[in-house]
Amino acid sequence: MQIKNKEVVQQTEQPNKKFTADNIISSSDLEAHPDIFDKELQHEARTITLEKTSPFPYTLFPEPIARFIHETARALSCPTDFVGMAVLASASAAIGNGAILQLKKSWETGCTLYCGVVAEPGSTKTPAINKALKPLFELQKRNFEEYQSKKIQYELERDHYELEYEKWKQSAKSNKGNNMPEKPQEPKSPTTQQIITMDSTLEAIYEILISNPKGIIKVHDELLGFVKGMNQYRAGADRQFWLSGWSNEPLHVNRKGKEVLEILRPFISIIGGIQPEVIEEFIKEGREGNANDGFIDRFLFCYPDPIPSKWTNEDVNDEVIEGYCDAIFKLYYDLQADKPNIINLDSKAKEAFITWYDVTEEETLAATFPETLKGVWRKLKGLHPRVLLIMHLLKWSCNPNKHNNEAIDEEVVIRTNYIMEYFKAHAKKIFQYTQSNYEDRNIIKLMDYVSRKGKMHEKGMSIRVNALNQGKVFGRKTNIGLIEETIRQIEGQGLGEVQHLSYKNNTLKQFVLYKKAF
Repeated sequence: MQIKNKEVVQQTEQPNKKFTADNIISSSDLEAHPDIFDKELQHEARTITLEKTSPFPYTLFPEPIARFIHETARALSCPTDFVGMAVLASASAAIGNGAILQLKKSWETGCTLYCGVVAEPGSTKTPAINKALKPLFELQKRNFEEYQSKKIQYELERDHYELEYEKWKQSAKSNKGNNMPEKPQEPKSPTTQQIITMDSTLEAIYEILISNPKGIIKVHDELLGFVKGMNQYRAGADRQFWLSGWSNEPLHVNRKGKEVLEILRPFISIIGGIQPEVIEEFIKEGREGNANDGFIDRFLFCYPDPIPSKWTNEDVNDEVIEGYCDAIFKLYYDLQADKPNIINLDSKAKEAFITWYDVTEEETLAATFPETLKGVWRKLKGLHPRVLLIMHLLKWSCNPNKHNNEAIDEEVVIRTNYIMEYFKAHAKKIFQYTQSNYEDRNIIKLMDYVSRKGKMHEKGMSIRVNALNQGKVFGRKTNIGLIEETIRQIEGQGLGEVQHLSYKNNTLKQFVLYKKAF
């Protein structure tokens, strides 16, 4: 059953009842974010179950965007987080260098985002990301077709130029410097504006940015490979590029035997997936030898709770896809890199932003706040304006009566405040997982597997013990002994039990995960 327009509007407007700075900042029992001010993260890191996170707050987006996120996630049987995260990245790339948010004279920011989607293999994160990137792929196709047309025209002009040039040379010889005819102008070779890149080297990215000053997005199936592949050929150079690129700092590239490349405002957003199994390695690689450079802290992560990926006949309405694509197209075509829109906050909007900003800093000063998260929280203060700019321009692109350089209003800031609290919760979850010990991590993996693959049981979810072994719950290291030991630890925490069932004169062991564990 499709969501009616009225229902989406109601879902989107419902949070406004609590959309005040006081409620967002000071209330600890918000329905959507119950853990906003939990000051016991160190204890949470030692608990056996991962903190439950709220779903992606898609109802805070304009109606056409909210409908697309909801229907796409439903059709793919995946969390809305996968689609919503990729929508933010897609909108970021479509805006590119076409708009700048000016918080004050000394602080201007674009909307570059580095996004990571944490999920198990086979959880449809890649299809979800690709669905949200659909308008960018369509734009890239249009750009290539336009390039092909220009290339044909260029070749004709080139042929004509060569004829005219020969005539000019002959004329120059005849006139011997007297009354020289004007030299014909050589036509300029066209370039294609690539928007999406995947496995490009850094050198190739330089060339792409020269051809497309508005900016691009880099897409990765696995972000771990991206981080581990840095600096394979030039120590420090790749990493420094991505650190500077996040801030859109001017780039000057010296190339042997070639002209110096000057890219005044490089714009590259990133989105990719990462498995929970390797998230600790990803963070370690991102901080290896550069613990204080804040590279990993620049990423926005989502780590949603898994949902059953069962077959569904639900699909996405064509009108919903068109509405979403039209919004992204408008961002791309109407915002130009050579004349970027300078956008400000109105007085109430600025007050709401400052309140969130200051309290976020105060959170890091609490005695129990983990050192590991302090860098993340401080980078979130710089990421908020980027998400805010995207939210404001998405609102404009979905409303033909709005002007694209209107000041940001209080409502958009408050909605963005909620979205940033969502990212805080997911950062806590990733911190909790990476801080847990080997045994607890195995428990988390096994419980997650049972909650996804098990069958309904009066006490919770059930699964045969040998099915856990066959399912390679712990990857290659899986064995029946490790599974049984992990189950005993879960039983010891009062989160499950083993039941013995009779089947054809055989006794089968079944593990039941209690409802309170998921």
